Amino acid sequence: MNEHLQNVYLAVLAGLRAVGPTPFQPRLEFEAAGAIPGVSTALFLQHLQSVGPNDPVRREYSLQFARWDDTDEPWAIGYPKRTEERRTAIYRMLDLSEEYDAELTELFPIHIDSNVVISEDFEPWYISRYAGAPFYWPAYEQYLVNKPGWDAESVADLDSTTSNIVQRLSDPARSEAYQSKGLVVGYVQSGKTANITGVLAKAIDAGYRLIIVMTGTIDLLREQTQRRIDMELVGVENILRDADPNDPEMLADIDYQDDPDWPSFIRHGILPSTQNRPDIIRLTQHRFANRTGDYRRLLTGITALEFEKHDNTRPLNDRVNLDRCSARLAIVKKNKTVLTRLVRDLKSIRPRLQEIPALIIDDESDHASVNTSNPSKWLQGQRHRTAINSMISELLQLLPRSQYLGYTATPFANVFIDPNDAEDIFPRDYLIALSRPHGYMGARDFHDLEPESDDDGQFVKNRAERAHVRDLVAAPEDDQERASEMREALAMFLLTGALKIFREQEEGSIFRHHTMLAHESVRRIDHVNLANELREAWLSAGFSSPEGLA
Repeated sequence: MNEHLQNVYLAVLAGLRAVGPTPFQPRLEFEAAGAIPGVSTALFLQHLQSVGPNDPVRREYSLQFARWDDTDEPWAIGYPKRTEERRTAIYRMLDLSEEYDAELTELFPIHIDSNVVISEDFEPWYISRYAGAPFYWPAYEQYLVNKPGWDAESVADLDSTTSNIVQRLSDPARSEAYQSKGLVVGYVQSGKTANITGVLAKAIDAGYRLIIVMTGTIDLLREQTQRRIDMELVGVENILRDADPNDPEMLADIDYQDDPDWPSFIRHGILPSTQNRPDIIRLTQHRFANRTGDYRRLLTGITALEFEKHDNTRPLNDRVNLDRCSARLAIVKKNKTVLTRLVRDLKSIRPRLQEIPALIIDDESDHASVNTSNPSKWLQGQRHRTAINSMISELLQLLPRSQYLGYTATPFANVFIDPNDAEDIFPRDYLIALSRPHGYMGARDFHDLEPESDDDGQFVKNRAERAHVRDLVAAPEDDQERASEMREALAMFLLTGALKIFREQEEGSIFRHHTMLAHESVRRIDHVNLANELREAWLSAGFSSPEGLA
């Protein structure tokens, strides 16, 4: 397509994004400015139908239609979200002929699935007050739009879901302190980290200035989360700060210099504070001098927690100060020593804590966070908390303007927390169950959870389990047959790896991981024995020999 025509279509979209759906053809003619004869809505539709889903114009318009389907803007009042009624109203506002309705809906389907929200009443503040001039969210949204594996519908769903969450937090500029507690439940391995990153982007844009993300209990998980958020939200400029990217000595103490994905880290183009946007100051790093980058008192220094004020006569949570104050980000594992350091440093600036809008995100909140102490002792008046639960409780008490947000795929422990314990993490304000993500594959795709039968009572053919699952059925004591099944499983693993290498060479595809999980017991000794069996099966198959080619 002519590059000039592509720019015209994108310019029309930019105008529509600012004002909502208004007549399309006049905007098209205005942006073309007579330089493109015959420009028309029909020509625009022909282009959309002739290109794939990754075409820049089709991708951006797909994202915009998904936004309009879900928006709360005034023009949309009276038209239920994600319905044909809403979409038809959009087409008429664009002044498009009815003959285009079916084609447009086929190109940009209405995504019906929505999240389940259980919520107390809340004071709406986020959409009306802050959605107009964000910084980090648009950057993250565009990052995802350009990232393989993210289609426009998925990005729009993330936008809708994260707004649903952020608007249930307290207004960071609210005069009186209010602490909300909520829980987000998502599918296993369904993109909860992307949701967390989106919430962080919008929360920082809105005015939250102390962000604490608690990950699992091991360094690896903490470092993975740190890297992901640094890459997709914090960005190169906030990581480098004042360091000269061309000075090796200045870069020596900055993480990611040897990371092969460093060129792919998000770039904002400026240090945000140079345009009166909040910088993100990291209180933790990915790794530091071959050590974990987890929170260390002497590593970051107390001065990093000195929140700057533009007007000292007003509290930090006043909008005049919030808009000119950098955000502090700490990504910590759920470890008593680490959290104790953080609590100790926060206590050193105790007078300011009353004014700091803080967001505490607890990833895998059912693990280590829940108080599992003996409830009978509580009935006897002996109030006792487990180590991590106690530290979370102390953080919440220190930060009266903090919001607690838990994430989990298994919420059973969280919803049984005592709701009458004001110092605990029961999600009293809201619980959001995320809808099944677009393109997600889970248990129902591989197993027949609700198998269908024909008239004779037989399972229907081509069911999910038959298509995807290959059972190993040899008895544990049948060493020979068990070894044969293991060799067959390893051969499948080897062949799929070969196919990936072939596709990389022939098609330019990239497969960053190739793994196989063997797991049949929760006991450690069984893991050791199974590992030995697999090693023997691998060696006996002789895959690296001519005989193994068979």
